[in-house]
Amino acid sequence: MKKGFYIALMAVILLTGCSGQSNSSNVKEESGKGDKVIELNFWRPQAKEVEDNFYVERIAEFNKINEGRIKVKMEVITRGNSFAYEDKINAAVASHTLPDIVAMDGPNVANYASSDIIIPLDDYFTPEDMSDFVPSIVQQGTYQGKFYAAGLNESSVVLFYNKKIMDQYGITPPDKMENAWSWDQWYDVMKKTSKEGVFGTNMINDKGEWMTYAFEQFWISNGTDIVNKEGTKAEGFVNSPQGIEAATFLKKLADEKLFNIDPKPTEFEEGKAATKLGGPWNIPGFENYPDLEWGITYFPKKAGGTQTAPSGSWAVGISADSKYPKESAEFLQWFTNTDGSMGMAKVISMPASRKSAFEGMSEYDELPLRVIKEQVTTVSNARPVTPAYPVLTQKFAEALTDIMMGADVTKSLNNVAKTYDEEYERNFAE
Repeated sequence: MKKGFYIALMAVILLTGCSGQSNSSNVKEESGKGDKVIELNFWRPQAKEVEDNFYVERIAEFNKINEGRIKVKMEVITRGNSFAYEDKINAAVASHTLPDIVAMDGPNVANYASSDIIIPLDDYFTPEDMSDFVPSIVQQGTYQGKFYAAGLNESSVVLFYNKKIMDQYGITPPDKMENAWSWDQWYDVMKKTSKEGVFGTNMINDKGEWMTYAFEQFWISNGTDIVNKEGTKAEGFVNSPQGIEAATFLKKLADEKLFNIDPKPTEFEEGKAATKLGGPWNIPGFENYPDLEWGITYFPKKAGGTQTAPSGSWAVGISADSKYPKESAEFLQWFTNTDGSMGMAKVISMPASRKSAFEGMSEYDELPLRVIKEQVTTVSNARPVTPAYPVLTQKFAEALTDIMMGADVTKSLNNVAKTYDEEYERNFAE
């Protein structure tokens, strides 16, 4: 996942039955050869230069291997504003001119699938492929029992800690998952270290998508979720007794000012926070702070509850407009194979989407990165798989932010449940 993004797909939500054929032909004749080459179009949003370059090189490799048979052309959509990519997708949906292959953020897979924008991939990925993907990638890409989108990389949220501060207070963070801090143990660490201009933790990346991505796990660890498994209902889940308990715990941290509700982005790096809920994307920036000595421990869990961690990233699927789903699937299989997963992970400093890719990355066998690997391959959970996710994440983020700033827990969560259930019933109930 790109850290902390909220993708507004309300226009897409209302579009259904988009399985018409593209207006343009994808068969090209190679000059001087007389051979028919299938040309596949691939859309994705612009990313950082190193990631963009990886895509260019990887596609060039595929085209060379399949010269004279299949050629992939990639169009990178500049994200001049937050929704430029989604606006282009929406326009193409309306005119049935989607490319063969389309990238989408993980929590929006269900929306694309429900709206018939993408097709199932079950006939194209082998059982071996599916068992090699880390479980959260399969969870993220599956809607109503069918697999629609494959992820090239994963993400995770861990608890970073400042080694100097831990040593100062005689605290030894756990280095085995079975010893992961409970909420209460983490609270005790925060209480002990939150003094002299230092916060006990840093855990607000932004007040949008991050709030769902990171904090939904407190619900999961406490034996519930913010919606039911089918994604059809929030009443009795987000506002369940377990959900209220999770939100109350987070409110306690805010009430006691154990974290900064509006932190400076480099608060942890500057030694102003003893711990930090963050992800692998933070690690490269640590190099700019030579005085920072940091370590990684596991995402905190409810005592006696489920060990879990956030996950999710961008994925790729085949549009319903493609005339060449078989060839498009061949590209997806190759692009997301072990080499592709490992290559992307190394380039963007994020965990791989395939278990086999970790075999070629020995840095994940030892601390601190071992914690990330263990979470990704064993306990991570994707965000709710529901076509109404844009409404859910917006309302949940607003409510949780309000709660942290003093709002009533039960009333705030009841409002999330009511708004979500009405939205789902209005637009998605069968």
